[in-house]
Amino acid sequence: MRYAAIRMGWAALFSAVVVAPLHATTSIHVDTRELVESSSDIVVGTIESTFCRWDETHTRIVTEVSVRVSRSLKGESQRLTLVQLGGDLDGMRYTIPGSPAFRPGEEALLFVWRDRQGRAQVNALAQGKFDIRQDPATGEKLVQRGLPGLAIHDARTLGLIPTGRVAPRITLGGMLKEVERVLKEEGR
Repeated sequence: MRYAAIRMGWAALFSAVVVAPLHATTSIHVDTRELVESSSDIVVGTIESTFCRWDETHTRIVTEVSVRVSRSLKGESQRLTLVQLGGDLDGMRYTIPGSPAFRPGEEALLFVWRDRQGRAQVNALAQGKFDIRQDPATGEKLVQRGLPGLAIHDARTLGLIPTGRVAPRITLGGMLKEVERVLKEEGR
């Protein structure tokens, strides 16, 4: 009986110390200027494929996202492979709250940073991915973040819209103009 209580105590301690922090993601709101300045690449592209695999230590699942770049505003990429933590593999799911999701065939505006090994990742979690869709009535391309709670109301501040409110139309052209304005101010 005493050993069962000790095991339960260790299990509770393990859950409190190890498991609980795994569910926390801290995200600080960034505006367009911060995204532009902290990104190594800024591209418009189409997601060609996604591929889940184990990392080098076989301790975490990562997803490789292949992007065909149609326009590069910063960086010199024709093709980009993003390496994002998380994915589904071997009957297991590894998720990072606030991470962007990708679907082959979708078009997106991506703000990308590179780690010390040179691996490309979306900057500021899902804040650095803007889904592009075409307005069926006008044919105009519009951008918006796809993750609930991250919809924006303008291209400069990227101010968030309260949940339940309708997101305004933000054109891809308007967003790209704002990115180009910041790049010009940086001297790029």
